[in-house]
Amino acid sequence: MVTFIPPYMGEEIKSNAEKKMYNILQELDMEDTYVLHSLGLPKHQSKIYGEIDFVVVCKRGVACLEIKGGRVECREGKWFFTDRYGVERQKPEGPFAQVTGNMFSLLNELKNRFSSNPHFKNILVSCGVVFPDIEFKSVSQEIIPEIVYDTTTESIKKYINDVFDYWEGRQHREPSKLSRQDIVNFLRGDFTFIPTLRDRLDSVEKRLVRLTNEQVQIMNALSMNSHLLIEGSAGTGKTLLATDFARKRAEKGDRVLYLTYNKNLSNTINRQLDSIENLKVINIHALFGEYIPVDVLKMKENATKYFGEILPEEFFEWVSDLPEEDVEKLKYDLIVMDEGQDIIKPIYLYSLDMLLKGGLEKGDWAVFYDEKQNIYNPGYSDGMDIIESYSSAKFKLFVNCRNTIQIGTYSAKESGVQIDQFLQENGEDVQMISYSDINDFKQQIKEIIKKLRAEKADTSDISFLAPKKYSNSILSKIGVEVNELGDNYDTKSKLPKFATIQGFKGLDSKIVILVDVDNIRAENFSKFIYIAGTRARTLLYVVASDEFWKNHK
Repeated sequence: MVTFIPPYMGEEIKSNAEKKMYNILQELDMEDTYVLHSLGLPKHQSKIYGEIDFVVVCKRGVACLEIKGGRVECREGKWFFTDRYGVERQKPEGPFAQVTGNMFSLLNELKNRFSSNPHFKNILVSCGVVFPDIEFKSVSQEIIPEIVYDTTTESIKKYINDVFDYWEGRQHREPSKLSRQDIVNFLRGDFTFIPTLRDRLDSVEKRLVRLTNEQVQIMNALSMNSHLLIEGSAGTGKTLLATDFARKRAEKGDRVLYLTYNKNLSNTINRQLDSIENLKVINIHALFGEYIPVDVLKMKENATKYFGEILPEEFFEWVSDLPEEDVEKLKYDLIVMDEGQDIIKPIYLYSLDMLLKGGLEKGDWAVFYDEKQNIYNPGYSDGMDIIESYSSAKFKLFVNCRNTIQIGTYSAKESGVQIDQFLQENGEDVQMISYSDINDFKQQIKEIIKKLRAEKADTSDISFLAPKKYSNSILSKIGVEVNELGDNYDTKSKLPKFATIQGFKGLDSKIVILVDVDNIRAENFSKFIYIAGTRARTLLYVVASDEFWKNHK
């Protein structure tokens, strides 16, 4: 796996060519490799100050990459660069002279730093020139075709190896075996400013939100249809799109019902949207409970059966017996179903059909769903048959716009659930924390919180997730104070949040600490890990016993 330092492209980077190469380097399949971006050289051999666009540190050595965007030509020994606006500029120094100068300057620095280490005697430092926008065809004495990357290059891994092959052949000796970590620590410490964890997470999150806004534009096109089926894996922006769609319709004067299955999700959406006239956001059981008094005794006997069968059946019977004019007063112009995989069961749909102007056949509705997150609805297939019997516009969200590559990759691998496509947004590695006993667990949690605070992370941005309620969780046993989602949730509290995995469906958090992993039942493991892992936007901790990691690391 490749580790990027810094783990993201900063907002100050304006070069589209560097951004392209950053994305290309994401595909570099080389073990234990580091990529450093924008490495300063304050001790350049021929300049007051130099800079290397990218430095790749791997088992074979160190490679310096110079990135040149736009159109680049060498004519009669002179270099001409044409930018995106068609403006041509001539420069006295070409990219090959520039990158070789950087290469030898970096080599000198490494030799000076590690002069007493025999393993660094023949360290292999190489360089290459990248033209991500063009097929580079220029020929001159200065140009080294073996180290050129352009639009015809098919494999970034092969290219990096070709660069090392070329310079190793020029060196005519066996390169030294080197410590990549020592080199990276030296370069990062001397040349690279590493912002705090909070700054890094904030930067990644800003880019994720911006990409989500691009998907809102897709919804603008889909809003021309009266029946919408929007499918998307975790993190593809379903809730953001659903709330945006519902809000815009309500602001136009339509009476909109926004339904969730999860009470915590509906509460959160209500807090975020504040009060919008004509828009009702509620979980489906609370909706039924507004008209049918909840039978506490039946609920205590079997809550699953009561909320899944008895209450909706009683509501359907009640609304069916109402006079037509009273039913009309209850109806909505639009029904939006978030967490649709939990809502589209026959008895729920029969009731919603009564609450929608024109019914499900002729009325306006939108369903946002992810079958892979269905943990409550055994009637999903029957409900989908009903909803698909009405003609609808179907759309699938492919791009994960919530999670970093590290979080998305871990969640997919550990759960066994295929996540279609990740954003090319790098972030922090998933932190897999092991503990031996409850005392060790207490110490590990203490260290995590201490580190996050030291890195300026807000504790209110932290969410503990577990398969059990707080009172039954390991966190309760060690006395960690939390702000538990539910009826007593305090919106002003600075304490870390706590929720069950199933109670956090549809929600997300900048930082997630997953605990009690050992207690997830085998039949639920895949879906729970998929749901829990993908709740983290920028940083994920998984805290589990030594025994768990023997089987899962």
